[in-house]
Amino acid sequence: MQNIEFNGEFEEETDVCIICGGEANLTGWNEEKDLSRFECPDCGAIYIYDSKYNETMIKGEKRDWAEYFSENLTLPFNGIVSEPQGDGLFEETGPVRYGDKVTVNKIVGEDDLYGVIVDIKIGKKGYQFPLCDIAADDVKSPNYKIIDNYHIWFANCR
Repeated sequence: MQNIEFNGEFEEETDVCIICGGEANLTGWNEEKDLSRFECPDCGAIYIYDSKYNETMIKGEKRDWAEYFSENLTLPFNGIVSEPQGDGLFEETGPVRYGDKVTVNKIVGEDDLYGVIVDIKIGKKGYQFPLCDIAADDVKSPNYKIIDNYHIWFANCR
């Protein structure tokens, strides 16, 4: 794949980075093989999609999100539950609900279904909760972009 030329004409296009959830830019097109090359300015990943959206990683590695957060998030931080907690048909019944203000204290681990799990507090009560359902409440915080990228990656790439 690295010897294929990507110099065909293409329109400006973006994609969700398959590593970090940031915005990757289309940087090349090979019309003969129907391949698109994307590069992510956030994490440096380079990957190629074929016409059936099969991906080939050229540069970068899949991210261990729990480890990445342990090294890059500033804890604790204030957040807000950004996703409804229920099946959408009935009222939320659990102790953690959409719109609740929380304090995220620590990364607990990772779950196959819910992704990265964190310890949160609502008032004096503590819970373990999926980070994919929490947004950082300070848009100027470095945590905000990191968590927002994770939300995008979780919804589109896992």
